[in-house]
Amino acid sequence: MNFQTNAMNGSRVEVSGWDANEDFFVEKTYFDSEGEGEKEITLRNSLREGCVLFLRVLEPLATGNNFPVPYQAVNITGRDADGRVRVGLERLHPRASRGQTELSLHQTTVRVA
Repeated sequence: MNFQTNAMNGSRVEVSGWDANEDFFVEKTYFDSEGEGEKEITLRNSLREGCVLFLRVLEPLATGNNFPVPYQAVNITGRDADGRVRVGLERLHPRASRGQTELSLHQTTVRVA
């Protein structure tokens, strides 16, 4: 997958997070997603494996519901001919708090006579 493919087929996104020097950055790029399969972006900033990034879709007519979505950087490759780093992404999901877990377990208890 190359950057030209991303530009033609991907969604324009704003990426924010902390780079390899632990400096906060914001960069616009293209998000290439193949359904539930592999998700990738290319960036100018260097990143560390496992860092958390936030992606926000840039829509021409903002509907107000384009909140940043957290991802973890995986499979970071070296720089390409354009000086961009290819970054694989895995979506992060919130963990249930202890109280929510206990409530959920209590609600699913089945009594057997």
